[in-house]
Amino acid sequence: MANLNLSPSEVASKVPELRTKFNEKFQSEIASGKFDERDVSRFNSDDAYARCFLRTMKAKGDVDKAVDVVQEAFIMRKEYLVNDFDEDKVPQEIKDRNGIFYRGKDKEGHPILYIDVKQNTASGDEVVLLKCYIAGMFEKHHRTNPEQMCVVFFDMSSAGLSNLNMDITKFIISCFKVAFPAFLAYMINYDMPFILNAAWKVISSLASGDQSKKIQVVKKGDLTRLINKEELWGHLAEKN
Repeated sequence: MANLNLSPSEVASKVPELRTKFNEKFQSEIASGKFDERDVSRFNSDDAYARCFLRTMKAKGDVDKAVDVVQEAFIMRKEYLVNDFDEDKVPQEIKDRNGIFYRGKDKEGHPILYIDVKQNTASGDEVVLLKCYIAGMFEKHHRTNPEQMCVVFFDMSSAGLSNLNMDITKFIISCFKVAFPAFLAYMINYDMPFILNAAWKVISSLASGDQSKKIQVVKKGDLTRLINKEELWGHLAEKN
């Protein structure tokens, strides 16, 4: 499923044109500080990062489309202060939930970003804090390995209407759709209760037609189709 995206070598020659067109089209926005200057600087100097925008399902190597992908990513990244993320400053209560972390790899060698859906819920002022933390966890990998795609593992087991936060879950989709280009190898929806079918249809509708091809709905007992047994842990190892 990762091969639905173009490879780095297929888009490498288009990076100079992408940079030129982006800097020309958004010259005034760059000058006025609409984007974080650190993102602009990285885009203009890091070839691997720049290639990611051309590799997205939206751009598919089209430079003009990739220019808009860059803009959308930069707006979201600035809104959620991605470059200022400091895990040490995240409230301990949020970290103690263990609602999102990297662990193991799938059969194709992609790192797994595990998300326990029932633990990623918030209200009031905590919503923004949780979103910034989630975005920071995406950044943790994408910053150092921009061209190594990941599996996003949505663990829906034990989730219900009372602890499925639609806003937060939609935000997670937006992270790999907008802010972190070519991050997603594919997404696993694991052990989703029937009662959440309607809610999931709303959430998954955020993915484009091409992106929806990357969604794997996996039932309990069938996970080893994608991930080797020795890479599983806890209830995932017990039930598969």
